[in-house]
Amino acid sequence: MTFGGRFFVTACPCERHNCRENHINSPKSEKKRHNFASMNEETTPLKPKDNRPLPQQHKRSHRNNYHRRGIYMLTLCTEGRLPLLGELVGESPETASVVPTPLGEAVLKCWEDIPILQKVFAKKKSERTGQRCRRDLSLIACQLMPDHFHGILFVRDEMDIAVGDVVRGFMVGCTKAYNKSLSLPASEGAPLKPLCEKGYHDRLLLHAGQLKNMIAYVKDNPRRLMLKKMHPGSFAVLRNVQWNNHNFSAVGNLQLLDHPLHAVHVRSHFSDEEACDYMNDCILAARKGAVLIGAFISPKEKQVQEVALKEGLPVICLVSHGFSEYYKPTGSFMEACSRGLMLFLTETTAETSPRKGITRKECQELNALAEEMARASH
Repeated sequence: MTFGGRFFVTACPCERHNCRENHINSPKSEKKRHNFASMNEETTPLKPKDNRPLPQQHKRSHRNNYHRRGIYMLTLCTEGRLPLLGELVGESPETASVVPTPLGEAVLKCWEDIPILQKVFAKKKSERTGQRCRRDLSLIACQLMPDHFHGILFVRDEMDIAVGDVVRGFMVGCTKAYNKSLSLPASEGAPLKPLCEKGYHDRLLLHAGQLKNMIAYVKDNPRRLMLKKMHPGSFAVLRNVQWNNHNFSAVGNLQLLDHPLHAVHVRSHFSDEEACDYMNDCILAARKGAVLIGAFISPKEKQVQEVALKEGLPVICLVSHGFSEYYKPTGSFMEACSRGLMLFLTETTAETSPRKGITRKECQELNALAEEMARASH
C-alpha cells in the first residue's frame, strides 16, 4: 500500500553494468574474464549497505533537527512482536503479501490520516497561541507486516513540532484502535494497553538514490518474510561458532567454512589494470571451488561479490557489528542466503545493531581476518 511516490524497476544486470558481450554467462567458463573496468560508479546505481540491514536500535540521530524538511523511514513493532496486524499469504516469495487484520486496517487508516490530522492540530494551535504553526506532511509509502509497520514520511517544510511528536500521535491512534478491538472496559484515568513497543526506529534520507532504496526495502518485506519462513535454517542467528580459535556469531550456510577460502581484498594502491586482474583472479578461484571471503567494503570488492553471487558462487562476508535476534540480510543477499550461497560472520558477541559507517581500523581488522582464514583453510 502506498500513498504518493512510486515503486521503481531495476534494469537488467547487463544493461546496468554495460557488460553486453563481456558479461559472464556461465560459471563453468573458468577462463572467461569479466569486464570489471566497465562496472564503474557512473553505471552502477546506488544500493543499500549490502550486508548491513536497516537500523533496529531505538536511537534518534543527534545531528539531525527533526523539525526540518526531510524524508524519514519509520518502523514500529508490536509489543512482544505479536502478529496482530496481518497474515502472510502466498505460495512463493514472489506472490507473498500481507492481508491486514481488522486492527491492521485501523493502523493503515491512522497512517493515512496523519497529514490531515496534523494540519487540523496545527490550525487549532495557531488559533490558541496566535502564532503561525505549519505542519505540511505527505506519505510516500508504507507496508504493514504481521508484527511491525514500515512507513516513509515526507516533512515538506519546517514544523513547530518534531517528527517524534507526529509518530507519537500515530502510535496513540493505533493504541486506541487496539484497545477498542479488545473491548476493554473504559475507565477514566486508566492506562491503555499499548499496541507498539516503546520507541521506534527511524532512518533519514541523506544522499541521492536512498529514497529508491527505502521504497524498495519497504515493498520487499513480504517477499523476504516468506523466504525466511520457507528457509528458517538459512536465517537463524547462530552463536558461539568455533573455527580455528575464533568465536563467531553467524547467519547463513556454515558448511561454506568446510571449503578452501579465497580472501578478497582489493588494495588501494592497485592500478586499474592490476585491480581488474586481481578481481578476475578471485572469480576464477571461486569457479574452481574456493569460497570467497572478505569484508566487501570497497566498491571494487562489492563488484567481485556481486559477480560471484550472480554466477551462483558462494561468499562469506565478515562484518563488524553483532546480530540482533531479528537480524536478516537485505536485498539480493536474502535470496543468496536462502540458496545456501552466503554466510555472514562476526566476532562481536553482543547483540548490537549495525551502525552507519565503519572505521579504518575495523576495515583493516576484517581484511586481516579474511586473509588469516584463507591461509588456515588450505
